[in-house]
Amino acid sequence: MKHNRLGTTGLDVSDVGLGTFEWGHRVDADGAQRLVDDFAAAGGNLLELPSSGLHAAAVLGQLTLPDDLVLAGRVGVSVSESSHIELGLGRARILDQVRRLLETTGRDHLDILVLDVFDEEVDRSETASAIDTLLTLGTVRYVGVSHHTGWQLAEMRGAGIPIACALTEYSLLNRDADADLVPAADYAGVGIIAGAGLGRGVLTDKYQRATPQDSRLAGELSDYVSAYLDDRSAKVLAGVRRAAGALGVSTTDIALAFNRDRGIASTLVSARTPEQLAQILDSDVALAPEIAEVLEQIS
Repeated sequence: MKHNRLGTTGLDVSDVGLGTFEWGHRVDADGAQRLVDDFAAAGGNLLELPSSGLHAAAVLGQLTLPDDLVLAGRVGVSVSESSHIELGLGRARILDQVRRLLETTGRDHLDILVLDVFDEEVDRSETASAIDTLLTLGTVRYVGVSHHTGWQLAEMRGAGIPIACALTEYSLLNRDADADLVPAADYAGVGIIAGAGLGRGVLTDKYQRATPQDSRLAGELSDYVSAYLDDRSAKVLAGVRRAAGALGVSTTDIALAFNRDRGIASTLVSARTPEQLAQILDSDVALAPEIAEVLEQIS
């Protein structure tokens, strides 16, 4: 698996990262260990914990992990119950959430601390002070942001927070970040990590004929997936199928290759089974310029 430098930092991350969204729900510790082992054997090193992901963190704490694992954990979102969500980047919230993540995972540091919200109410200097404390202690090694626009990224950097990467949803079905965040990140030397790089699973083409009973569309995340089952997405997917057919590869291969071609440092995938992960890990397609241009136009 190819590794990329994360922005202008000295940190290298695998071009595919392993998301843990299903851990603690449909993936237990034994299943997660198998996923991590297969991922590491293929050269993968980036593991991402979801927002307020203590279920996933608890599973992670039970695993045997490779020494070179790069763990990205998010802070800024507090969920005391499903109906009550609090957002913020105050000093107390950041320090408390980092402490809880480390205690739950059994680790002594986070490789990447992801600020998962832009807080308009807390002074940026307070957030910067908390980050500086964590960096000085070595509890955190790099800092990223998520759910930030281009100007918000600039705001955080202007406050003295050394942003290494920006996490954003990015795929052939969602290129909103190209209008604002990606140019700002490129200018600042900030790496892009793509979430939902397979279009929330739609770009795997698993929903072409029916809805698999064990899929997200068939469960509680149906609204999340169905947003990409509209007419526009269908046209994009039709073009992806044509490109895949011409190259003799899968639509998953094309989706991952497109993100690599766009300079994405790492594309996060949330494979639930070793079989799903194997298809992704075996993908090493490089797009010819003319195919990349067509995909650029249709998406």
